[in-house]
Order: sequence, then C-alpha cells, then structure tokens
Amino acid sequence: MKIGRKPKPESPEEMALVHHALENPIRRRMVILMVEGRLSVRQIAELVGPNMLDYHLHRLELAGLIEVDEDGAISLTESGEAYGALVKDQAERGSAG
Repeated sequence: MKIGRKPKPESPEEMALVHHALENPIRRRMVILMVEGRLSVRQIAELVGPNMLDYHLHRLELAGLIEVDEDGAISLTESGEAYGALVKDQAERGSAG
C-alpha cells in the first residue's frame, strides 16, 4: 500500500528496518548518492569509503531500499527512491538553514 509517493511499510518490523537503515549518516549519504541513478559497489566505495561497505549495503538491502544485481550495480527500489528523495530533501534543508 502507498501513501502519496512513499510506500507504507507492511509491518512494524519493516518500519524498524527502514529506520535502522536510515539512522546511519553513511547509509543516508549512500541513498542520497543513489537518488541520481545506479552506481556500482566500486563507485559507492570510492564515494563513501570502503569501511564496512558490505555491512552498510546489507542493511539497505535488508530494509528493501536497494537491489544489488549480479554485476555489482546498485539501484534503489521504489521504496528506496521515495525514502531517498525524502532524505535528500531533509539534507538539503538542513544545510540551507
């Protein structure tokens, strides 16, 4: 089910996964970078650093925000796009004010 552009989580557990994934500043930055389009694992590592990259990708994937294909390309899911736009907007407002 959707509310506006943002998909509504199916359960409290799903909402908790999304919140946990987006509470980390590195993962928020990764989602903001992916709002612009597909990136490879290597590109993400160059942009945010390789430290714990697999863990961060796993948390985003577990929350249903990204998909990683067999070639290592990362793309946002429909939920990831909606939450990504929200996170990006909040980051821009925060830095503007």
